Amino acid sequence: MASSVSLPVDMELKRAFEELQAKMIETAQKLKISDLQIEGLKRGVQHSRLTDQEIGSLAEDVRTFEGVGRMFLLAEPKVVRANLQKKISLAEEKIKSLEANKTYLEKNLKESEDNLRDLVVLKKSK
Repeated sequence: MASSVSLPVDMELKRAFEELQAKMIETAQKLKISDLQIEGLKRGVQHSRLTDQEIGSLAEDVRTFEGVGRMFLLAEPKVVRANLQKKISLAEEKIKSLEANKTYLEKNLKESEDNLRDLVVLKKSK
């Protein structure tokens, strides 16, 4: 019969692994949410640019309507284009912010993993 040999479990190491696992799951979820938000904003920017391009090809005297909530308001093409440009710039700023946050999360996760590795090496050397 094989005897079951149980190795002593270092509680500090076990706790550190549990914390890292929880942090990794949380970070992975945040990264996924950031990716989805970035993709949605990029689609919105592309849509706004295409709309701006189409409105730019219209004559100045053409009646244009801008969607506001669930209604449409009569607006001059230059006003609609200005609003589209504003929408594009805001979305691009938000994309930059999300990408910076994403980089921070990835760096923070890598740092936590490195700290855990250092802890394991330290415990093995004792």
